[in-house]
Amino acid sequence: MRRGDKFDLVFANILARPLCLMARPLGAHLAPGATIILAGLLHTQIPAVLAAHRRQGLRLERVLREGDWATMVLRA
Repeated sequence: MRRGDKFDLVFANILARPLCLMARPLGAHLAPGATIILAGLLHTQIPAVLAAHRRQGLRLERVLREGDWATMVLRA
């Protein structure tokens, strides 16, 4: 990755806290219209992770649920 690179697609399947902490740097490296898929979340973690990414201008497109787990699809 070079400084200033922009990404069209990001997929992250990690813990909620790191996802919240990386929201700002992630937002700085997204191309307009980029898709971000955040997986491995418990339903109860969605509000905090979503709030962190909304502060970076991302919008929620969809939440996929399977049992106690959720995946969020966001768009830049």
